[in-house]
Amino acid sequence: MITIPLFEASVAIGGRPNKSISAMDYISNVTQISTEVKEGTLFVALIGKKFDGHDFVIEAQKKGAIAAIVEREIPNIEIPQIIVPSTEMALGDLGRIWRCRLETPLIAVTGSVGKTTTKELIAHILSKKFKTHKSRKNFNNQLGLPIELLRLERNHECSVVEFGMRGFNQINYLSKIARPNIGVITNIGLSHIGILKSRKNIAKAKAEIFQGMDGNGIAILNRDDEFFELISNQCHCRIISYGTNKDSDIHISDIELVQNIFPKFKLNGNEIILNNCTGEYNAYNSAVGYAIGLEMGMQINDIIEQLNSFKQPERRGTSIKLNNQAIILDSTYNAAPDSIIANLETISKRKRKNHRLICIIGEMLELGSHSIKAHKLIGKRINSLENKVDLLITVGDFAKYINQESSVSNKYHFKKSNLIDEKIYNSIQADDIILIQGSNSVRLDFIVEKLESIYGVYRKKNTAHNTV
Repeated sequence: MITIPLFEASVAIGGRPNKSISAMDYISNVTQISTEVKEGTLFVALIGKKFDGHDFVIEAQKKGAIAAIVEREIPNIEIPQIIVPSTEMALGDLGRIWRCRLETPLIAVTGSVGKTTTKELIAHILSKKFKTHKSRKNFNNQLGLPIELLRLERNHECSVVEFGMRGFNQINYLSKIARPNIGVITNIGLSHIGILKSRKNIAKAKAEIFQGMDGNGIAILNRDDEFFELISNQCHCRIISYGTNKDSDIHISDIELVQNIFPKFKLNGNEIILNNCTGEYNAYNSAVGYAIGLEMGMQINDIIEQLNSFKQPERRGTSIKLNNQAIILDSTYNAAPDSIIANLETISKRKRKNHRLICIIGEMLELGSHSIKAHKLIGKRINSLENKVDLLITVGDFAKYINQESSVSNKYHFKKSNLIDEKIYNSIQADDIILIQGSNSVRLDFIVEKLESIYGVYRKKNTAHNTV
C-alpha cells in the first residue's frame, strides 16, 4: 500500500489546506470512488459529466477518509480539505509522486491497434519471474492511469501499463506521470484520425511516450511500420526493433496459421505456437513480449513457455465454438480499419469447402472526415479476400458504406444491433465461421451473447471458456 505524508502530498499538488495538517498523518489509499474509501484514504472529488465528487465528501468522511482534495470547500466537514484549481490534475500529480518514490521497472504500451493484448501478453510473460502489476481495462487515460499507479505496491517487481489517447499532448502527460523505463509503440493505424487528421500526426502523438523517459530508457518499435524512422528520430534512448524486416533485433519469420487459425512463427529462430490466440498479427505482439522478457533477464525457454500459454483477452479476437460447431471470432470490444482487415484475412484463411463465411461488422467511430472512405475500404477488402464472404451484415450509420461497396450477394444492413432479424440468428449452420467486430458503442457483444444463448457454447472438459 502507499505511504505518503499528507502534508507532503498537499505541497506537491499545490494545494491550499483549509486547516492545519498533522505531520503524523499518512495517506495509505487514494480513490475517487466514495464506496472504496477506508481508514487512511485520501478522497479526490473529481467532477465528471454525470457526477460531482464534491457531493460525496461527507460520505467519504464517514467511512474514514483522512482528507479530501476539492475544488471548492464543502461546509460542515471536519477532515482537512485540500483546495486545488483542478482535482483531475491533482490526481495526476499524486500518481507521479508515488511513481517517483518507487524503483519498480515500468513498461508503457501504446499504439493504434493491439495495445491491450500486448499489455496483457507482456504482463503474462513477466509474471513467470516477477511480482507483476498491470493496469486494468480502460484505466489508460488521464484519470485511470494515475489511479493505476497508486495501486503499485513497494513489493511489485515490475509494472505494465497502457497509454490511450485521442489527440496531441495526452500521451506526453501520461508519460511524464508514469516515467516509463520501457516504451512500446505497436503500430500506427487510423484510430483517432478524425481528430489528428493524418497518420503522420498519429505517429507524432504516439511518440510522446518517450517524453517521460530518461536516457537509460528503451524504446520497442515495429520496424515493419511505415513510420518507424519518424518515430525512431523522436527517441533519445536505446531502440529495440521487431518485425519481419531482416534488420530487426527481434526477427519474426515463418509465420503460418495452424489449423488455419492459431499463429505459428519464429522469433530469432525460436519456434512459437499460440494455441489460445487467433491471427498472424499476434506474432508482432509476441515479439514485443519476447524482447521485454529478454531485457528483464528472463530465460528464453521461460519466455516461450509463457507465450504458448497466453490466452487472448475476451472480445479482442477471442475464438468461440458453439455447440453446432460454428466458430465465432469475437472482436466486439473495438474496431479500426487495420484490425478489421487483419481479422477478415484470418477468417478467410480459416474457411474450408462447404463452410460458410459470415461477417457481422459494425461501424468504426472517431474517424472524422475519413469515415466514409475507411468504411468503403473495408467493403473493397471483403471483395478481394482469398475466400468469398457468404453473408454480410453491417450495423450502424457508417457501416452502410461497407455494405454498399461490397459485392457480397447475400447482405443486410441494420441501424442497431438489437434490430437484427431473428431469421438471421436462426439461420446459423454447423461449421459456419463468423467474424463479429465493431466499435464498442455499437454493442455487437449483444449479437455474440444472443448466438451463445441460442446454440450454446461448446466446452471441453475442465475448461472455463474454450478456444478453438
